[in-house]
Amino acid sequence: MTQLLKINRQNRFDSLQPSALIAFGDSAIRLRKKLLSFDDEKLSNLQGVFADNLLFVAGETDNLPWIDGGIYLGKDANAPSIFLPTNLRPDIPIDLFEKVLLGKFAEQKPFVVVGNNIIPIGKMLPVSRQLLSEVL
Repeated sequence: MTQLLKINRQNRFDSLQPSALIAFGDSAIRLRKKLLSFDDEKLSNLQGVFADNLLFVAGETDNLPWIDGGIYLGKDANAPSIFLPTNLRPDIPIDLFEKVLLGKFAEQKPFVVVGNNIIPIGKMLPVSRQLLSEVL
């Protein structure tokens, strides 16, 4: 996880369609538990990245679990390599924001921008029971 200088954000009035979910700490533990309750077919429709104290899963909106404390993410068509909270956007044009991030972190794309953090997720793996049993 890379921390940036302060990223000013503003509310989106055109919320993004959720296509991913990220959870930290206790919420990540709840997300793992929820995913383990899914059948194998539903799990196979998700991809994820798992790291210390965080879980990220991506997939179709209908396949995403819904948990308290998770941050639901989507992609803006003008910045396809960034997952952003569905209800927030940077206060600069999104395509310019993406160009700046790609200039610094192109080899790590796609990535999540949450708060002032950039989280590379370029190496997503299919979500499986075996993988979930090895995390957290």
